[in-house]
Amino acid sequence: MILAYSMPDHMQARSLFGQPRAVVEAALPDREAVTCPMCRMEPRPVAVDFQGFHVARCLSCGLEFQSPRPVFSQLAETVYGSTYHPPGEELVGSVRAQQFARQVSHLKALLPASRRVLLDVGCGAGAFLRFAEACGWQANGTDVVLTEEARKMNRRLWEGQLPTISFSGARFDVVRFNHVLEHTQDPLAELRRARELLTPQGIVLIGVPNLAGVSNRLKTWQSRLSLKGKPWKHYGALHHLWFFTPSTLTRMVAAAGFDVEWWETPVFSRPDWSGWTTAAARVPLESVRAGGVVDLYARVS
Repeated sequence: MILAYSMPDHMQARSLFGQPRAVVEAALPDREAVTCPMCRMEPRPVAVDFQGFHVARCLSCGLEFQSPRPVFSQLAETVYGSTYHPPGEELVGSVRAQQFARQVSHLKALLPASRRVLLDVGCGAGAFLRFAEACGWQANGTDVVLTEEARKMNRRLWEGQLPTISFSGARFDVVRFNHVLEHTQDPLAELRRARELLTPQGIVLIGVPNLAGVSNRLKTWQSRLSLKGKPWKHYGALHHLWFFTPSTLTRMVAAAGFDVEWWETPVFSRPDWSGWTTAAARVPLESVRAGGVVDLYARVS
């Protein structure tokens, strides 16, 4: 099912990434307080970033998130508009190919060959859908706003926030949140909805920025010591509402009714890296699980 959507002209705003605080606050004037979805506690303020976004932390479980944060309707208008997915995002480059192949390999190891039905939440321009289908999967997708590139594909697509979508009885062997969960209004509700959509012993795959990674830890201390020109920029708080460590992500996955099978912090080569540079970064960071991204695989309990 593909739901039609046409973004009004007034919603075609220029990107707010990197814009001064005054510009951002004018575009996102309304804010709402947030409590921890697991503990239902009001958080303690941690910092205000260079664009005026408030980072807070739950004193019980340690989860960090924005509070107060912009309301969803204004984020949808000014952040997730036509400029959010740049031209060419439907293509699978060398770095993406490494990431996608690694994820598909883990998924195949966790499921029998007969179970290859996948839902990609936040499918964007459809790059992973194309890759997964080429690997033998039946790939379906959702997004808050479906892109034109995704619409061109002959796939089952649904538009909207996952907890509000009616899938008319459709079930999936895998639900994938690849750099999506940190954008959602309520990540615990998203994961619980994913559990409802999964077949017995199905797998949820979650990829999120790793707040506990070496690079992010260093940038956090630089921000605290006022050594960064744009403090707390590494949180990406314009579009990231939640900030996970392996510990807080594992705790949330368990609260949603999953058992963690495996997690890692993969490090991928970049076009401007030599083989030696890649190895020098990958081996130590992956061995101690301190890379900048967490990929977690969990099974329905």
